[in-house]
Amino acid sequence: MQGQAHVGGHVTLIFSIQDDADSLLEQGSRGAGLSLDRGVIIEAIGQPGNGSLTIEGDAPGSELHHLVLEELKSHESAFGEYDWTLTHKGELPASQGFGLSAAGAIGCALAIQRALGTSEDVARARAVHIAHRVERRLSGGLGDVAALHAGGVELRLEPGCPQLPDGLGGPGAVLSWYAEIPLVVVWRTTSSQHTSNYIDDGEWKLAIRAAGEHCLFGLREGHWDESRWAELLSKSAEFADRSGLLEDSNRLDLLHLIGSALAGAGFADGALVTRLCMLGESAVIVPGEFPIPVEWQDSVIENLQMRGLGATSASVAADALNLH
Repeated sequence: MQGQAHVGGHVTLIFSIQDDADSLLEQGSRGAGLSLDRGVIIEAIGQPGNGSLTIEGDAPGSELHHLVLEELKSHESAFGEYDWTLTHKGELPASQGFGLSAAGAIGCALAIQRALGTSEDVARARAVHIAHRVERRLSGGLGDVAALHAGGVELRLEPGCPQLPDGLGGPGAVLSWYAEIPLVVVWRTTSSQHTSNYIDDGEWKLAIRAAGEHCLFGLREGHWDESRWAELLSKSAEFADRSGLLEDSNRLDLLHLIGSALAGAGFADGALVTRLCMLGESAVIVPGEFPIPVEWQDSVIENLQMRGLGATSASVAADALNLH
C-alpha cells in the first residue's frame, strides 16, 4: 500500500504570537505570509504489521513523524495495523524559516492516509488538524499549518487551527488571495535557530507580539486581495525592524549581501524587493509590483550563489497541500 504527498513550504512575513490557550488547537498566531510551490515530498509504504515507523531520506529528525502517526492512530486504529516506511525529500533547507516542519507533518499525514485509501476531503481535514497539534506539541510553527491550508498570500486574522469539517480544527480564521508571483528563496548555508528559541522566550514573545499587532492592524481593514501587495511588503519591513528580529542573527548582513547580488544582476532599481523570512536566517525576493516583464530569477540566483548564499526559484502556491 502506497501513498504520496507533495506539500509546499511557507514564508512568514509578519506574525504575533498567541500561544497562551490551554488547547493546542487554539494556540497559534495572527500574521501574514506566502505559501510556496516548493516544500517536501513524502512517500508512505505500508505493510501489515504493528504500527512501526521507519524514515528514509533527508528528514532532519523522526519525532515529528512518529507524533503524526500517533495522532492518526487516535483517529482510526487501522493506521496502527501496518508497519510504515516513509521516504522524505526536502526541496528547501530545514530550520530556515520555510515552514518545512508544518509541510512535513501535513505531508506525512496525507501520504499515510492516501496509502490506505482515505477519501481526499477527510484526509486533508485530518492532516491539517493533526499537523497543527503536532507543531504545537513540538513548540514549532505557530501559523504555518493554517497558512498552508489557506494557500496563496494569506492573512491570519485569528490564531489557532482553522475550522474544518467533521468537528475538526479550531477557531483559526484565515483570508487568502492568489496571483502568479515568481520569487527567489535565499538562505545562509550555515545552520539556524529553532523557532522555539524565540517563541518560548518571554522577552522575544512580547517584542514580536507588540510589533506584529501594530503592523497587522491596518492590513486587517478592507478587502484582502492583490491590491494590498505593496502594503504587505511595507508592513513586513516595518515588522522586522520593530520586533528586533532585523538586528538579530546577522539578518542585516544577509540583507546587505542580497542587495549586492541584486545590484550585480542589474536590479538596483527597486523592481525587486527583499523581505526576511521569520524566523530563519533567510529571505525571499519578490517583485515590488507584478508582473515584472523580464526574466529575472536565474541571474539573481547566480549572483546570490557567487556570494556564498543558497538560493532557488519558486512561486506562490494556490494549493500548497497538493502540489504537482
